Amino acid sequence: MPESSIFLDVQELSKSYPAGKSLGWRRPMRRVLKNISFSVKRGEILGLLGESGSGKSTLARCLLGLEEPDGGEMLFEGQKPALWRKRYRGAASVVFQDYLTSVNPGFRVSEIIAEGYLAGGGKPKNQAENVALLMQRVNLPLHLARHLPHQLSGGQLQRVCIARALASKPSFMVFDEALSALDVSIQSQILDLLRAIKENMTYFFITHDLQMAALLCDRLLLLKDGEIVSTEECSKLSAQKSPYLQELMDSTIVFSSAFADTPKA
Repeated sequence: MPESSIFLDVQELSKSYPAGKSLGWRRPMRRVLKNISFSVKRGEILGLLGESGSGKSTLARCLLGLEEPDGGEMLFEGQKPALWRKRYRGAASVVFQDYLTSVNPGFRVSEIIAEGYLAGGGKPKNQAENVALLMQRVNLPLHLARHLPHQLSGGQLQRVCIARALASKPSFMVFDEALSALDVSIQSQILDLLRAIKENMTYFFITHDLQMAALLCDRLLLLKDGEIVSTEECSKLSAQKSPYLQELMDSTIVFSSAFADTPKA
């Protein structure tokens, strides 16, 4: 049987949280995700674009197994999430927005990256060699291996977090606003890096910045108030007339990237 082109399939996913004090026997709930449905093609870079509070991070946590949805179904390569994660250890990785709280401040760079390597089943005897290779892959000088997080710049520390995410040899990587805390010039450099290291991985790139998403992604899901309001091909964004898309376009910050004018594969 030929391999399916769909890597991730999400159907009618919903998630609610308590919205206040209980009213007698019933506690009011706030729906954060409202029957979300979409699919991600194998090897695709799918962007999730929406304003703060639209439900982006909640969806990311559900995809990563950090939150249980209230309803709906997710399938990774045709398998239930728990079974897929058990079968493919380390196959899903994430890079979060806040690189400072994402690492142990007492760990050196080599130890932070080694966390991902060991979590993915790597052998301790090969740890040093693999950490060095990962640092080279994300363009980090090897002399930083013994540095502590506070001794690095924001861009360097986020590269460390990317190296740690790569260390388990994932097939699926989630970037949850991973560039939004960086300076614009550093954002451009990291976007170039994400393109360079992608190989055959599938990316799920979450952001509130349209241009950033357009520079990297193949398609965009537009999320508003917990609902997907449209799906857009990045190569055809200029032809779209969606009011919400236009609103997001008006809020973008223009910056350059080495692959900004390069057609996506």
